[in-house]
Amino acid sequence: MRKNTILFLLLLAIGSFFSSCSGDFDSGLDLSNSENNGNGNVDQKGIFKAKVEGEEFTANTTQAIVSDNYVAITGFRSSKGDLIQMILPSNKVGTYSWANSQENAENFVLAYAEATNGYGFVSASNEDAAFLGVQNYTDTALIKITSVDKTQKTISGTFQFTGFREADNGSTEIKVVTSGVFTNIPYTENIPVDDSDDILKAKVDGVDFITDKIDVTSVSASGSNPYYSIVGGKNDGNSSIGLSIDKSSPVGTYQASDVFLNEGEDINVFGAYYRTNDVLYRSKSGSIKIALKTADKIEGTFNFVVQNFTSGDEKTLTGSFSINIEDL
Repeated sequence: MRKNTILFLLLLAIGSFFSSCSGDFDSGLDLSNSENNGNGNVDQKGIFKAKVEGEEFTANTTQAIVSDNYVAITGFRSSKGDLIQMILPSNKVGTYSWANSQENAENFVLAYAEATNGYGFVSASNEDAAFLGVQNYTDTALIKITSVDKTQKTISGTFQFTGFREADNGSTEIKVVTSGVFTNIPYTENIPVDDSDDILKAKVDGVDFITDKIDVTSVSASGSNPYYSIVGGKNDGNSSIGLSIDKSSPVGTYQASDVFLNEGEDINVFGAYYRTNDVLYRSKSGSIKIALKTADKIEGTFNFVVQNFTSGDEKTLTGSFSINIEDL
């Protein structure tokens, strides 16, 4: 194990970095023929709660994605700026632990973070923790996906885990998360768009990012108003760039807005992310300019600084886009 440096954050269409969908669940659900794919629309808000060191944690914002190889769920509490995140190496209803996930250790992520720009407390098996020299640590990771509602696009289950991190003085800090429940959390699927004339041109730190395919979906998620997700990826699956653009906003320039830092009413989302080799960078600052908007098309430009949650490393994303929205 490499200390789980892939602490993904599911915000601003983060789910789009999983470059496929149509997951088949053990419960018999076949999402490949589901109507309304990618929208994640529900009539009620999901519940995400747990206890962190015995203190009640209730998320006011949740996001989730289901791909054909992953389930990823995040709950964020804006009053304290902390979050809990789970990424599972399969999309199947059932029970997950380190004992049955070691072969996919880099894609089995359980973490608690005290702030979106802070270092997370990350779960590990007892063997990996001992190898890393972690003291007084006992693995308690147990995550159950109990149900998936194909029609409403929601996912439910329970979880618990223990996380650790290295303190500034070199000692190890521990956080125990218990009594975790996620109920009716809206999830998003990403549907590849075939024969699309959508365009996404981008540069990462001034270097051209050449996309092999572009996916555009309409997303509804807790904590935000509906938005368009634009994802440009490479066929090798190792890197992608994504934009999020509020569906209701007219022509104009909009500053980056972070759903996880919002308190109160749902916000209009404008943001970007960059993923490379399972390391994620999300919006820190920047803007999107909508230059043209009609009933079936949106065009514009973007300029963002994105930051990795774990390392603090930053990159600059610039470029332009042109997408069809007639059927979204």
